[in-house]
Amino acid sequence: MKFRQLVSVFCLFALSITEAFANTPSLVVFTEVSPPYQYQAGDQVSGIATERVRNIISHAGLTAEFKIYPWARAMLNVERSSRALIYSIAKTPQREGRFHWIAPVARFNLSILTLARREDIQLDNQLDLNGLSAAAQRGDIAESWLVSKGLVEGRDLLVCADILCSWQQLKLGTVDIIIEDPNLIESTAELAGLQAGDIKVVQPVPALSVVAYLAANGDMEPEIVERLQVAARELGYQ
Repeated sequence: MKFRQLVSVFCLFALSITEAFANTPSLVVFTEVSPPYQYQAGDQVSGIATERVRNIISHAGLTAEFKIYPWARAMLNVERSSRALIYSIAKTPQREGRFHWIAPVARFNLSILTLARREDIQLDNQLDLNGLSAAAQRGDIAESWLVSKGLVEGRDLLVCADILCSWQQLKLGTVDIIIEDPNLIESTAELAGLQAGDIKVVQPVPALSVVAYLAANGDMEPEIVERLQVAARELGYQ
């Protein structure tokens, strides 16, 4: 009898453990290529911001699959699933109410860049872009800013799928300028077949100095959001 009771207790314990693991949510995390913060390394998504996101998810006792897409598609995907997160995303007034904001994972101080040989491109603090053409990735804050400065897609604004496309267009001379963080010139120029010395900073763009976040779909379960936010605070990512 005691043996049977022991077996019953063991079975109930095993069942409870199985249910606990079954109830651990599996999340999907979307991002774009932006080395060294996030990039594809073999079959893994890697990078500085990626490791911070992994730490938050692991510390919260959750699991997740990481996927890299062009930014506009990553944004579309995260809004389609209540189990989805995205990084590194700027917290703009237009986006603020659409997501749950978990924690900052990166900081970008964006500037106007051009090829070093383009001595004809000079800008003052007014950042008048009249007569210049630019490339930016679709759905990014840089695209919005360029449009606010009067550039028009199909005329003097080339809208790309990702930042590497923008770099390639600059390299080819298709456009005059791109928007990028000068701290990322060395790592990203290499991916575009350029050297850091091939690029120069024309002017910083104060409006595009932003903190980038890990954010969750606006319909994500409050319990999961809270677990992630608590994990981020405990790790000091606030």
